[in-house]
Amino acid sequence: MPFSSMTSNTPDVKRPRIPPPSSTNPTPSLHRKDFINRKISLAKIVAFQQIENKRAVKYDIRRLCLSSHVKTHESMKKKTTTRLIFGIALAAIALGSALYAYRSTTKPKWIAETTWIYVRHGDTPGDVIRQLNDAGADTQSIGFQIARKYFKFDKAIENGASGAYRIGEEASAMQVVRKIARRQQDPIKLTFIGTRTMQELAGRIAQCIEADSTAILQAMFAPEFLSESGCNAANISSIFLPDTYHVYWNIAPESLMQRMLAEYRKFWNDERLRMADKLHLTPQQICTICSIAEEETADRQERAVVARLYWNRLQKKMPLQADPTVKYALGDFMLRRILNIHLKADSPYNTYRNAGLPPGPIRVVEKATIDAFLHSAPHKYIYMCAKEDFSGLHNFATNLVEHQRNAKKYHQALKAHGL
Repeated sequence: MPFSSMTSNTPDVKRPRIPPPSSTNPTPSLHRKDFINRKISLAKIVAFQQIENKRAVKYDIRRLCLSSHVKTHESMKKKTTTRLIFGIALAAIALGSALYAYRSTTKPKWIAETTWIYVRHGDTPGDVIRQLNDAGADTQSIGFQIARKYFKFDKAIENGASGAYRIGEEASAMQVVRKIARRQQDPIKLTFIGTRTMQELAGRIAQCIEADSTAILQAMFAPEFLSESGCNAANISSIFLPDTYHVYWNIAPESLMQRMLAEYRKFWNDERLRMADKLHLTPQQICTICSIAEEETADRQERAVVARLYWNRLQKKMPLQADPTVKYALGDFMLRRILNIHLKADSPYNTYRNAGLPPGPIRVVEKATIDAFLHSAPHKYIYMCAKEDFSGLHNFATNLVEHQRNAKKYHQALKAHGL
């Protein structure tokens, strides 16, 4: 390569001009060693210049990259800020919505007033919601709809969340829905008193629980239950002692019978059984005598005297001749006067025609009457007649002559009043 061509890329370097060798004189004018040294020096200069150029290019690239990085960082910073603001806005909206939903579901007094919601077997969610609407609840509110989905209200109803639920007036939608969905039912008060027949008793119980009177009667007279209780169809009413019992509204009739039997056995403890044994009577017979006494008089203090009177007649082998048993035999409890025609009723409950006690109680007996009879003081009365003052109380007698005098006074009072 010619020397001039090799140095063309380095115009900044001042080069000494070297005359070309003479064609006539092959010997160079300078020493060859100097020539080589100059050539090496020039090559070094060129190499150094190339290195500097490369450094300049790298520096420019670094400046360009740095500038690009700064711009990219600023762009990313702007995007991050925008995203942060957007995220905060979304979070605020979500928080506000959640707060509104929470306050809607937990707001008290969702129902106008304290009420009971009864969920029957086979009820649909719509049936229950209609009850809530009737109670004044706002079932269209967002609070109810949120709670309904969260607690799977519809599924719980479809799976049989039957029961009675007491809803207080301070309850929120969430509390109501959660209570029903989780089957947190409240016990109801089962009370029966003054019933005469088993059909009437079953009807009274059916007014308090989910089961109907037919199912209750079937459970009452089930052979297994009669055998377990030690009773028969005529005196099974003995185990039903009037009181206020707390039971679940959806209690099965069979479970209710077991509860009544348990209460009966609890009442007839060892002390009461000993007292009944002293009278030579079973608990069922005690209940039968007490049922007649309750029908004879509404006065609680007089009931013990009346019960003891019939016990005295039993001891003397006298027929009871109790008017209430005739009413029971006829099925007419509104009879005000028992006539001779009524005494002819053909029934085991007619104690004018049949000796001894009737087959079973003629009404469901109160605990207080049983205790009054068990603790009653002995007396010798074997006759009784309503008082002539129509107070509902009675005149008692130990003999027939005295009784006839009492009866005469009563009939005279009836005539005086045109009765």
